[in-house]
Amino acid sequence: MSFEDEFAQALRGAVALAPEPGLHALAAAAERRGRRRRNQRRALAAGGLAAVLVATAGLTTVIGGGSHAAHPATEPVRPMTAEESIDLFTSLLPQGKSRVLFAGTPAQGAPNGDRYQTGGTVLFDDGKGESLISYTVSRTELTPEAGAVCMDGFSMPQESCERTVAADGSALVVDKLKDRNSDDHREWRATWAAPDGRRVMIIEHNGQPATPNRQSPPLDAEQLRALVTAPAWGRLFDALPARENAPKPPTPEPGPKAEELLAALVPLLPPGAVPSGQDGRNGPHLTVTYEGRTSMLSVSVTPPGERGIEDKKYAESEGSAGPLAVRERRPDGSTVVTNRFGNGKTAVDPILHWSAAVHYADGRAIELNEWNGENGFTFRPGTPALSLDQLKAIVTAPAWLR
Repeated sequence: MSFEDEFAQALRGAVALAPEPGLHALAAAAERRGRRRRNQRRALAAGGLAAVLVATAGLTTVIGGGSHAAHPATEPVRPMTAEESIDLFTSLLPQGKSRVLFAGTPAQGAPNGDRYQTGGTVLFDDGKGESLISYTVSRTELTPEAGAVCMDGFSMPQESCERTVAADGSALVVDKLKDRNSDDHREWRATWAAPDGRRVMIIEHNGQPATPNRQSPPLDAEQLRALVTAPAWGRLFDALPARENAPKPPTPEPGPKAEELLAALVPLLPPGAVPSGQDGRNGPHLTVTYEGRTSMLSVSVTPPGERGIEDKKYAESEGSAGPLAVRERRPDGSTVVTNRFGNGKTAVDPILHWSAAVHYADGRAIELNEWNGENGFTFRPGTPALSLDQLKAIVTAPAWLR
């Protein structure tokens, strides 16, 4: 293998330990978060703190929503070298050969700058083909309910996900994911999270992400469970600083729960529209079939308040949406925004996404997003199940204001 290939593999190994993108977050939620972040950035820039924001942005880990801002930390109980760490990991693998692509030194900072996290990546060959396997060991501020969760099968291709909770309160998840773009690629994950914030994550592929070379990853579900819960990880935890803050449950998002939003949305669908998949466990989205067409819908409601008022100002500003956005200011002070765009808010060919939102003067907002497909990863060109006028009629329905 050439130096360039080896270097590319090492980079992929490092990326496996970096903050993971929120693959299970729907585009609509990302847009709302983006609007709020833009508002925050404007305020910080006004106070001359933009440089500080850039300097500290890498200290936040997206997985599980936990923040890794600087806190006082004790020194590790028993420091380890990178070689010792990766040797511990490979000793836990089944019989086979391992080629090290990346090995982190505990307490020296992971690729994302987090001293409380470490990990490594190897190419493991059990005789059936080399496969990328990575581990991440971290001390978090997350409870098991946030630290070990299934990915959203509605917006991420998934074979299965099993989550169990042990008598000691720790949670174990084995998540078998597929690929949005490749029918052959498999990514299986095992995550163990303890009530005190300790967490171990294993990610394995059936080959390498871009070049699958076997039907399944080398470790089956039982082997993943045994690996991620192995007592030997305690040695690596001893090599990480201890956190001063105890884990705390995640702060719930303000506003109605997903189940409540779906219960309000379904009666507002056009007569003859057939909804499905609206269990609400993974978010306020569902599939709707109408006049032979099927699309995915996602609904969000922002309660009255300053955050919604800022969102309204942004929605009314030029540049807040793509070239096909249409704004309508109504006599009651509200603003309705409808939009169409493709893969990105400025893309218009092909159109894959339709949206309608109403922003009220008190900050309350109702937003409905539609993608042409059965779920959150099969977008395609064509005519969606519901038209923009139908989306607009739903979000402006008086029922949302009761």
